[in-house]
Amino acid sequence: MKVERRSLLGMAKLSVKGLIESSLSAGHTLDSDHTPLQQFFVIIEYVLRQGLKAPKNFFMPNKYFWPPLEAIERLNSEASEITSSVRSLPGIRTHLGKGRAWLRLAIMQKKLADYFKILIDNKEMLSEWYDEGALLMNEEATVLAGHLVGLNCIDAHLLYERGRP
Repeated sequence: MKVERRSLLGMAKLSVKGLIESSLSAGHTLDSDHTPLQQFFVIIEYVLRQGLKAPKNFFMPNKYFWPPLEAIERLNSEASEITSSVRSLPGIRTHLGKGRAWLRLAIMQKKLADYFKILIDNKEMLSEWYDEGALLMNEEATVLAGHLVGLNCIDAHLLYERGRP
């Protein structure tokens, strides 16, 4: 799992760097079709899924990263706004869709790094959803949080369409 964490961290760092560089060269607000942004979201989803424990509920066969993101609102009152917004989005009903919408809103708000830091600073809460070997449960997460701060220079306007958050 250690090799997997290092690889994932390396990919995430490269993705953040590429996204910042492409944003600066584009010189405009990024939209949902911006390829480096799409790639970034795929990698961040992998980060959030890596090391998730199997669900306790038999009826939820897949592992979802929405519940840990949703739990951030208990730790930070500002985060309750984003979570409430996601819950009220029409047409987004699945855990995967909610998690994806949350990530996009966090990027638009320029708060992803802040929320990520809150999440990784609360290992006791994270242990409910993640194995000990997960990237989010280890020091690599702090390194990634530092890189995510760079995304605050990006302006993004991401639309939500049914089936495509």
